[in-house]
Amino acid sequence: MSLPLPPSPSSGGKNSGGPNNKDNKLKPTEPAVRNAWSLRIATVSGIPIQLHFTFLLMIIWFAASSIATTGAGLVLFTLGLFTCVALHELGHALVAQRFGYTVRDIVLYPIGGVASIEQSPRARHELLIAIAGPAVNVVIALILTGILSATGQVPDFTQTQGGALAGFEKTPLRLLLYANIALVLFNMIPAFPMDGGRVLRALLALRLGKLRATRIAAGVGQFVAVLMGLYGLGIFGRPFANVPFFPAPGNFSLLIIALFVFFGASQELQAEQSQEMVEDAVVSEAMVREFTTLAPGDSLRRAAEVLLATSQQDFPVVLSEEVVGVLSRNQLLRGLAQEGDTAYVAGTMSRDIVFAGPNDDLEPVMMNPNGVQKAPVLVRGADGHLIGMVTMENLMEFMTLRQIARARDESERDRA
Repeated sequence: MSLPLPPSPSSGGKNSGGPNNKDNKLKPTEPAVRNAWSLRIATVSGIPIQLHFTFLLMIIWFAASSIATTGAGLVLFTLGLFTCVALHELGHALVAQRFGYTVRDIVLYPIGGVASIEQSPRARHELLIAIAGPAVNVVIALILTGILSATGQVPDFTQTQGGALAGFEKTPLRLLLYANIALVLFNMIPAFPMDGGRVLRALLALRLGKLRATRIAAGVGQFVAVLMGLYGLGIFGRPFANVPFFPAPGNFSLLIIALFVFFGASQELQAEQSQEMVEDAVVSEAMVREFTTLAPGDSLRRAAEVLLATSQQDFPVVLSEEVVGVLSRNQLLRGLAQEGDTAYVAGTMSRDIVFAGPNDDLEPVMMNPNGVQKAPVLVRGADGHLIGMVTMENLMEFMTLRQIARARDESERDRA
């Protein structure tokens, strides 16, 4: 599975540099460890590959359970499956990189992996990126088939499910072959945001536009997720008992995947709708033009007085017309609690500043996690002076007003 970050869609992900760099505009983010519950195990083509701690727990559990049953076979299979899932996600990630998109990282979970792509790919690109992952598993399955064929161990998949899997637990390569075939078939189910759902959205977007395609694909994905969850609960009995590679009902992992698909489809749709609201807007349309600044030598008592006297939550810190930091409400409260009200703003403020120009596209500012989602984006004019800032609060107000205006225009067009 490959997911744009939620936020994820942006046509030019960017981030910040140091406070004294006057050219510190939003720039492409560098891959970084985002998840405190994950361990970086490798970096390929600049993409960090991280192992979620739940995957480690699964390996430990398999190892402990295999001591009394199949020896090291299950552990070897688990490590092999881990490698196959990592290669699957690398397939997505490397193709995305080939098209010029930024891949933040790959995180491997017990139910699969997630390659986080910062931008929202064009329809044709998304189609190829989505297919790349399952294509890797097809190649792996062909290689394993060749190895097993050379040793006379290829199973007969024309048998029933039970017959086809008989003895697999004693032969890790056979089980790995089964797993790769299952990964291809399962991932290509048209349940957005899984790979098959992304293929469906990409094909629909070629004719219907991305927002409408996302609505349809998200609806299909949630419907499939409900069916998957009911099947996992055993509601439908065992209609596919004799179908090779089809999971048996009562499978708890199916319920987890169904929930992931259902809520993932909703989040993807919300992200696409948000992106569509600002895709033709510039920063100056959403920025706050009236605001109060602080000086680095101001006391936290002075900052607290300004906080109470205004509706601002974030304050640019300016020294001789140069922005040197930003003091947020949370930083102010923490500073008051730890240092007292006589401490200086300079000791509490953040020096990691994000700048933008008034004519820059608003979409990257909104969608990139190092933009307004992390801290206010400060807007400088052509002369380098601070002329405004974009906060999450006024950005949401801007999007709400735009949505109301568009709904009114559509209503007027329908009446006409």
